[in-house]
Amino acid sequence: MGAGASALAAQLEAAAAEDFRRVLKALPSEEQRRIQSAAALATSSASEAAEIPSAWRWPKEPFDPEALRVYVLDATKPTQQEAWDDALAARSIDGKKEDFVEEKAFANLLLNKEGTGEQRKDCGIDPHAYEKGKWYRFLNFKGDCYVYVHNYTRDITATRPENFAELSEEEKALIKKLGTYIKELPTEIDRIYTKEKAIPVIYGSQSSCEAMKTFFYYDKHSTLLDASKLKRVNSGALEDCRRAMVWSMKLGTTLCIYCGDVMPDFLEKICISKYKDLFPLSLFMYGGMENDLVREKIFRDDEKEGGQCPIRPGFMVCIMIMYDTMGLQMSSMRKEEIAGKIPEFGRMQEIRTYNDDDRIKALAEMSSGK
Repeated sequence: MGAGASALAAQLEAAAAEDFRRVLKALPSEEQRRIQSAAALATSSASEAAEIPSAWRWPKEPFDPEALRVYVLDATKPTQQEAWDDALAARSIDGKKEDFVEEKAFANLLLNKEGTGEQRKDCGIDPHAYEKGKWYRFLNFKGDCYVYVHNYTRDITATRPENFAELSEEEKALIKKLGTYIKELPTEIDRIYTKEKAIPVIYGSQSSCEAMKTFFYYDKHSTLLDASKLKRVNSGALEDCRRAMVWSMKLGTTLCIYCGDVMPDFLEKICISKYKDLFPLSLFMYGGMENDLVREKIFRDDEKEGGQCPIRPGFMVCIMIMYDTMGLQMSSMRKEEIAGKIPEFGRMQEIRTYNDDDRIKALAEMSSGK
């Protein structure tokens, strides 16, 4: 009876495989390629994991490339001591770090105000990392050079190992689809605004957007302008928006225009002459709020400082909008709507952001060939 059951199981398995091949063959060639690539990747990872000796104490599963990229960014950030050394050198146009050794020692040892003496830890690389697993290449935190990171041990080296592997097309597509990790978003906003000279437009899932909304509300370097209240334009919501602009400029913070799943018609219904002293069109222009005449219209007398309408260093503008699909992307209809309702949209720079749940979901979709 046991032999009969085994034979039946073998027949069912063969039939299932044949059905799968028949269904796969009927799919478009692009879908066939994606499913076959995902299956090959899953099989490769499983077989590789089975070959890792338990004595090495490696994780059961390798880290995915996007998780490794985020790890590299965090691991290659300058330590507090390195940041302090750089700050010392920057205090003089022609200064060098060596010129400030005595000053640093005084601050560290006597005042204990700046620097910590912290040094970057180097625990060495697991020698087995050159035998099993793969090394991937990513830019460091500063973005000025590439480093290699191991997909099991997360060891990092600047020298290319022999078992280095280029990212597959599926892995590249996943990283592009996800975008910027949510914890790195403030840094990316600052980079785009200060270096690219553009206003960032941030897209994210519901959970990512809601988390960032909370962040912008409580972070001392940020100010939240909740534009979702403008689904129906009213004087109370416009006044709240105006106060948020003024507050952000006076403090020199990042002003987040949060739309969420609502897309207010800024171009036709809000940034119009009727509301120019509440919600100016210049807010959507890079550097537009630096115009004294614009600020004069939205500052009230009790908000001015010595009769002036200040805009302090650090003031930046970004916009956050929620995806309108479950697939971590905007529908074509929504994209057209956004472009038609946000002034100067063509001059802005888009950012996709994600959290850990988004990454897990995207990995599952990639594995299933979706």
